[in-house]
Amino acid sequence: MNSFKRVLQAMDWLLDKLTLGLLALLILVVGLQVFSRYVLNHSLYWSEELARYMFIWLVFASAAMVLRMDRHIQVTAFVDILPAPVRRTIIFAGDLLMLAFVSIVLYEGIRLAGMVSTVLTAAMEIPWTLVYIGIILGMGAMVLTLIGSVWARLTGTRQEKRAW
Repeated sequence: MNSFKRVLQAMDWLLDKLTLGLLALLILVVGLQVFSRYVLNHSLYWSEELARYMFIWLVFASAAMVLRMDRHIQVTAFVDILPAPVRRTIIFAGDLLMLAFVSIVLYEGIRLAGMVSTVLTAAMEIPWTLVYIGIILGMGAMVLTLIGSVWARLTGTRQEKRAW
């Protein structure tokens, strides 16, 4: 399991760098578009589309990061009043349900990316598959994180404020 933990740590490091880079690039592209439109009176036809696709990548990479930190939005009022064994069982079942859902989205994302590999985007004329890869990477990271979380819950090694 130590090697899997190292994989999770490497994935976390990569997600941190990816989201930081995407956010910086997104700010740059949108700033460039605003400057070009209002100062130069010339619109960059590709910038809005690129910003949209970077935002999609950013959302899914960030979702995996938030899952790792166990910070996804949740309503725990009912679960918090239950006895500890019942609470742990419900939380564990929730992790399993989330793992199932994320696995289905990952599978369908891969399927969809394959179906649109020859379809090009409107302005940038890049394959739609490049857009869907962000979804695939984010969901893949969430699957790995949830597997680590389920294992850590089963073995009793789960850390607070961390999924695995």
